[in-house]
Amino acid sequence: MATSPTTPSTTREENADSEARRKAIELTLASMANVISPAQLTYFSNRSIAEVEALQEEVSAVVPAGNIVGLVMSGLVRLRDRTLPRDRAKSDVSALMRGLDMLPRHILPRTIYGTLFVGPAAVLSAYQKLLMLTGKDPDSAFPEGLWQFYLEFALREDSAHHTNETLGFQQALKNYNLNLSEIDQLAAWVCTVSHAYFQFDDWLFNEWRERVLLYLIDEAVAEANLGHKISFKRISQAWATQRPYRRGQDAQPDENFAQYRQRRFDNFFESRFTLLPEAQQERLQGIYHQRVLTELPAYQQQLSILATLEPDKYRENKRVVPLWQARVGIILKNRYYLIPAYLSDQIGRPVLFESELPDSKFYPLQLDYNGSLYDLEGHALDVSRSGQIFQKNTKQLIGYLRPASFQAIRRQIAAIFEHAASVEIVAAGGLDDQLISIRRVEQEQARKVLPNDLARQEIQAIKCAPVLINWDEQARNQPLAHIRQHKRGIGDHALTIFKTPESVVFDQSHIFFDGLWGMAVSEILTGEAISWAGYFNTLSQPKPVSEPPYYLNFKPELALNEFNKVAVVEVSAENNTINMKTLHMLRDLLPKRHPDLKLTVNDILVLYRCAFGLDYRPAPALEDKLFELSIQNRAETQDAHQLIHAALAKAQQNNPSIVIPMDAMSARPQERLYPTTFRNPFTELWGHYQEASDTLEQYHRHKTQKQWADFSAARRSLLAQLNYFGQIMRAYKRVALEGGSTSTAIMKLLAHLPNSLLRLLDEIPQRVDILNEVLKGEEVFSNGGRVARGSSISRFISAKDDSYNKALVWGVLTDDQDMMHLSLRDFRPHVAALRAINSADLAELIVQDYLDAFASGFNQFIQRLLDILNANATHSVEEVAA
Repeated sequence: MATSPTTPSTTREENADSEARRKAIELTLASMANVISPAQLTYFSNRSIAEVEALQEEVSAVVPAGNIVGLVMSGLVRLRDRTLPRDRAKSDVSALMRGLDMLPRHILPRTIYGTLFVGPAAVLSAYQKLLMLTGKDPDSAFPEGLWQFYLEFALREDSAHHTNETLGFQQALKNYNLNLSEIDQLAAWVCTVSHAYFQFDDWLFNEWRERVLLYLIDEAVAEANLGHKISFKRISQAWATQRPYRRGQDAQPDENFAQYRQRRFDNFFESRFTLLPEAQQERLQGIYHQRVLTELPAYQQQLSILATLEPDKYRENKRVVPLWQARVGIILKNRYYLIPAYLSDQIGRPVLFESELPDSKFYPLQLDYNGSLYDLEGHALDVSRSGQIFQKNTKQLIGYLRPASFQAIRRQIAAIFEHAASVEIVAAGGLDDQLISIRRVEQEQARKVLPNDLARQEIQAIKCAPVLINWDEQARNQPLAHIRQHKRGIGDHALTIFKTPESVVFDQSHIFFDGLWGMAVSEILTGEAISWAGYFNTLSQPKPVSEPPYYLNFKPELALNEFNKVAVVEVSAENNTINMKTLHMLRDLLPKRHPDLKLTVNDILVLYRCAFGLDYRPAPALEDKLFELSIQNRAETQDAHQLIHAALAKAQQNNPSIVIPMDAMSARPQERLYPTTFRNPFTELWGHYQEASDTLEQYHRHKTQKQWADFSAARRSLLAQLNYFGQIMRAYKRVALEGGSTSTAIMKLLAHLPNSLLRLLDEIPQRVDILNEVLKGEEVFSNGGRVARGSSISRFISAKDDSYNKALVWGVLTDDQDMMHLSLRDFRPHVAALRAINSADLAELIVQDYLDAFASGFNQFIQRLLDILNANATHSVEEVAA
């Protein structure tokens, strides 16, 4: 058979690549054998030789990095204890990634890597196997949870941010007739952030405590067999309906938000806790107090926003920002201003108050050139994240820091506005814009080459501002993904706040915030800002201080032009046309048609997403634009058109692999969330749906007994398939709630499923390992659910990891008016190609058409499903006889 001239050479190249990869794997296996034999590893790992050799082969296949793997294993073997020293895992994984980085790209397994961006998940999986081989405790390797560890390696880029929006602040100004100046509006937010720095540990304490106690009381109720009692039914959901995110009318005058929320939860919890038998009460209290000692401090440290990110080539390193150095960053007319978050004297020294009483004695603290803090007698000091001041040597509490006074903040904000009005707007393309566009893996080197001492000083200064407030107003009638693209620091910050005329937008690094916690913090901050606004409305206008606060020049640096810009380019779309009334009617009807059939809103969305590709066809307007592009006779235009064609062809395929982030905080809050990859195993479901729809249509036309019997049978089959789907979704959620391990109770619930599905569910504990799962998905589907009652959260977009594999990121949120907001971030290759030929508007049209088609198709799907479930026989005896 004839072949093209290029075929033999291509085959030779593939064979050469395969041979090079085989040699790299053999070298890696040899490096491990030189450290310790498989027979000896059976002693460490308590596994058979066959299991040990299989694990070694897996490690070598994933990380064929030769001697580097042997060196890491050697270090683990030499550790006598099962537990690892803190930060040991970080240095080990960085070493493995360094080893991969030195390998020629052509010998890496394309199906796993494609690009080194996918490397972190694969390397972490291999490292876990090395821990197993050497008998080390994985929990000690990842004291803040595996997900937090993964985040710092693999969700580093600018796209790895959640963004959400609240309407509450502007609505409050209007509803309460608060005629607040721009100065006082911004001052309200600066005061809010300043106090948040001091109270954030208390907010985290409330979050952790509520999660743990609710989980423990559910366990106690099950142990005491009291689940049938009304008082113990759906306790977590009952608290969710009344959990406050701002101080209410019943708040005491001296209560801050954290104290108010704790009191409200105490009242709720005690009403249930006291109904438990005494034995369960004592056991619950014992477990809780033990967990407070062992888990809470680490959780607060893990999620504290008093930190900045220090990027190196392989990971983000969180560096603590001491409270007495913390600033609030303000962006006005593209210029950065920094305001101290703590109360200081006239030359900027932190002030120590000897007590928390209003009339407490106070004095300024001393600073040395190394940035250390001392009292008047020269004793070195430590300051907690909440502002307590201790002598470093004796650990004795000697005083407190306080947040910056609102009077000082208002006057400084007035000076900022005055200064901004007197100078030119800063042009785009400054040092901050340059840094934000450079990949995080290159940031360390980029910052080292800066020749300008002032530039380095300004970088260190802005890193002391975990939160930035961009007060340059943005239009709200654009996707959140566009709003967040404006000035937002240098990528090291936990949170950037943006303003629109009708809302406030919060852009949050995934390393500091997950989606649900980020929305909660946004609502809390909004509530606190409203409180400050109400108070400032009673005051006269502030007089500006003589000089504005410290501001940054951020001049562009030619040295940074040598670095590659971020390769990830995105467009985004939003839609709010889902018919919630019909959706609720469908959910109410499902269990009436099948007693075990329970589908959540997210279940139905995911179910439709799995088959949406079969229905999707580009709208005529988009087809016209694509035709116009195709007839342009330029190479780059034709390349872009081919990429679009490939993207649309893939979009029309059935059953994509979807990563679904699931909240895993109930059992172990430090685990944060549990992503699981889902691909619908019930591929025949859509055939049953179509058969039920077609037979119903035929019955409406002819109304015969046989056609009604055909439809009834098709409907029964469809309901059975929907029930299977609902049960497997519940099993996945249960796995997340249990921290990754399922239970026999679930299997009993699913005993009547087909054998093939039972085998699938049997594999869930192995299949949902997060490091394996994040490799597989093509899309992220993140649902924030329905917001809490009274919440003003209105929109939400989810984060994307650094892998090129994730092409689409779906975000879903249902607001307090029961309107569902869909968002879709599109990172497919054609987006960058279209932007390169100045056709970004076409990329936006493509993603908007896709999202609109999804919403329209979903509405038709749930309406048709409702019609199928509601159908009743209407034929008469005469019609049957005919």
